[in-house]
Amino acid sequence: MRYVALLRGINVGGNSKVPMAVLRAIFEEKYSDVSTLINSGNVVFTADSKPGAAALKTRIAAETGVTAHLQVFTAAKFRAIAAAMPFEGDGSRMLITFMPMVPAGVVVPELDGEFIQVGPDAVYQSIPGGILSTALKPAFWRQFPPEQTGRNWNTVQKLLALL
Repeated sequence: MRYVALLRGINVGGNSKVPMAVLRAIFEEKYSDVSTLINSGNVVFTADSKPGAAALKTRIAAETGVTAHLQVFTAAKFRAIAAAMPFEGDGSRMLITFMPMVPAGVVVPELDGEFIQVGPDAVYQSIPGGILSTALKPAFWRQFPPEQTGRNWNTVQKLLALL
């Protein structure tokens, strides 16, 4: 069965360096058909059963010294989350933030010109001015578990192609 692993916050701004060759090698110890995509912690692989994120997180930390949040999705789950993208447009300006769970009662602010939709497994955003210009405050993200990790729509499409 195919899986997607998403690591949060590695290789961002020169911090938490995890070479993709090292990450691939860690996954290849137990899994097959391993591919990484760009330098931000995207791994697609095949396994007989769903691997535990905690064990992978521990192994990555032991090998690299970097402790990063990690989520693992079956191919079917990843495809379903992607299929729920409610927006269209420039893929570099649309974002899916993947969640291990979305808590009840999330408060979504009204933002002029930006669009946010909360789903059962993700938060979807359309930010016409680009991610760096978002008016969404960091307090919004504190409503969610720390494992959350975002990918722009272009990256999601590339991961779907690897599946």
